Amino acid sequence: MSQAQRLTAAVLACALGALAACTQPTAPQVADTPDGPAATVRHLAQLLQDNDLAGFARSAVPPQDYRTFADAWQHDLSRWPLSELPLPDKIVPMLAALSANDAERQLGQDYDRQLAGQSADLRNAAQTLGLFIGQYVKTQGDFTPSQRAHFGQVIPVLSTWAQSAPLADAPRAHTALRSLVAAARDAHIDSDADLKEAGMERALAQLDPFLAAFKGVLSDYGLPLDDSLAQLQTGTVTTKDDVAMVAVTYPLATKPIQLTVTLRRQAGHWYVADYMDQAAALRKTLQESPEPPADPAPPATLPPSSDGKVAQAVRTAIGGHWA
Repeated sequence: MSQAQRLTAAVLACALGALAACTQPTAPQVADTPDGPAATVRHLAQLLQDNDLAGFARSAVPPQDYRTFADAWQHDLSRWPLSELPLPDKIVPMLAALSANDAERQLGQDYDRQLAGQSADLRNAAQTLGLFIGQYVKTQGDFTPSQRAHFGQVIPVLSTWAQSAPLADAPRAHTALRSLVAAARDAHIDSDADLKEAGMERALAQLDPFLAAFKGVLSDYGLPLDDSLAQLQTGTVTTKDDVAMVAVTYPLATKPIQLTVTLRRQAGHWYVADYMDQAAALRKTLQESPEPPADPAPPATLPPSSDGKVAQAVRTAIGGHWA
């Protein structure tokens, strides 16, 4: 159950969650200029639907900020945009587990022993886990108000979906494992050192096929994220000077999720304001410490994000299954 939950959270956040600023009702889709703020949001959604993580990164921020993120990646100061996922410290360990020798057989045996046919237990676990994470996001952790508002909508929907998804179907699970194991091995990333050696642009390109396989598995379990992206609608656009607020809605497991994306105009183009702010902070850090420490020991996993405590809380709550 924990593995399925982490897969769901990772793909969902990569595709949608990182754009959230705050929630509000949306109007029907409105006309927009080809390079306007609403068109920019729809373009970013299309890149994610196309499994183009590097293209998303290039389009989400100005060229200077893209170079800043790439430099910070090489200095082990950032793993953006992977750091936008709810559980970024689990991405590399998950890839390593899936790409290990004999992974398909061993993970399949673990599934058969612990989860196969356990429909009632899985439903109860999905409900409990949803309540636990929802309460944690609501009252604890280092989340912004906008993150709490967005995840406050997403978590109950995912919990409800997981309670009815065929997670106990062994043939389906083994098919999913075959797909994910093959995609993880093709990515050639099973350590943070691999991410650094590849660099941001190439690492994101290597992960594109895995994202496609990820989404394919979720779709087979009744969570078609590509449909969510394809049906994303932009509504009311509020602009003041070079800042725009774009109301957005997208369906998730048939439920509407509503949010607002904040963008900032630079050199005639619109970019995600939160990412620009992160790049500005990284630039300052890079200027203050331009050189990394000599022979640093590579971390075992990605650097923890602001919500890294959630990963530990989830592992504790689920008792270590599929850790």
